[in-house]
Amino acid sequence: MNLFEFLMILLSLIVGLGMAEILTGIAGVLKSEGLRGFSWTHGAATLTVFIGLLQTFWESWGLASIETWSFPAMLLMLGAPIFLFLIAHVMFPERESKVSLDDYYFERARLIWALVGLTVIVGTLFRPLAFGMPLWVLDNLSSVPTISACVLLSFVNMRMLHRVVVPIILVVVLLDTLAISYSIG
Repeated sequence: MNLFEFLMILLSLIVGLGMAEILTGIAGVLKSEGLRGFSWTHGAATLTVFIGLLQTFWESWGLASIETWSFPAMLLMLGAPIFLFLIAHVMFPERESKVSLDDYYFERARLIWALVGLTVIVGTLFRPLAFGMPLWVLDNLSSVPTISACVLLSFVNMRMLHRVVVPIILVVVLLDTLAISYSIG
């Protein structure tokens, strides 16, 4: 096992915990309320975080050629998955809670989108800070509009704005993943 594979195990654990949080949350909602508890805004935000977890894992494989790692570089690599795990944990109310997913989302929207913004910032700056790679690359193209949307969603709690912007962020994340990071090798 080389150093990168060792670090990927740690990253994989954090990503797996985040995915487990989301899947457990969805299963809990389906178990207690079925589809009547569904919220489009919450669902789009949850799917965005889920895709973000997958994308973090997927794109990390591109670091396999780096032979020397520092402790700060490892911390930066783990930053985005840690933030995504925290978001995944915050996305769903406690099982005993009777609040609707829509109301719960809007109660937590400021925290969720502040954490998403931090995730994007850390994910964007990780390679330039850790390894001196260029900041302005095609893979970071979606960062500026995503961070701008996160700031907007963190400070403006208008339901209609969230219902429009959150699905747009989901589309941006999907396009970034499918068009720019479609394959690795």
